[in-house]
Amino acid sequence: MVANPDGLSLADRIAKRQAAEKKLAAELAGEEQKRLLTYDKGKLPLHKEVFAAIKKYRAAYDHAKTKEDVEKVRVKQQKALEATGKKMATIDPKGGNSNVVTDYDVMLNAIANDYPDALELSFAGDKKPLEEQTAELDKRTKKIEDWLAELKAAKK
Repeated sequence: MVANPDGLSLADRIAKRQAAEKKLAAELAGEEQKRLLTYDKGKLPLHKEVFAAIKKYRAAYDHAKTKEDVEKVRVKQQKALEATGKKMATIDPKGGNSNVVTDYDVMLNAIANDYPDALELSFAGDKKPLEEQTAELDKRTKKIEDWLAELKAAKK
């Protein structure tokens, strides 16, 4: 049997390699975080506008008490939702540079389609779709709020 030239057991070598890989992954994640921060910092006013609009559209649905109310809101907001989608696309036209544009896109789509549908179903007694939509929108809202706070802090 030949002794290991570095004097480490197989388990020790594996642990050492895993530690090095973990360190490298953390460094790469940090670099990616900085890249995203740098990109989105320059677009902060647009981020604020798009996110404020999304919150406003959702709030309008939250005041609906009947299916008819939901339909009125849907019709009233359709053009504004489309305009906000176009504005959102200017934040990251090529994709992959903003940390939250995908979240905006998903939220706008949900508010245009799935959220009002789920709200209407809830009036008929089926609460599960609305619970799912609310949970998803709340999760993305939290992520965006945290990101915008980080951008604001980094801007100083």
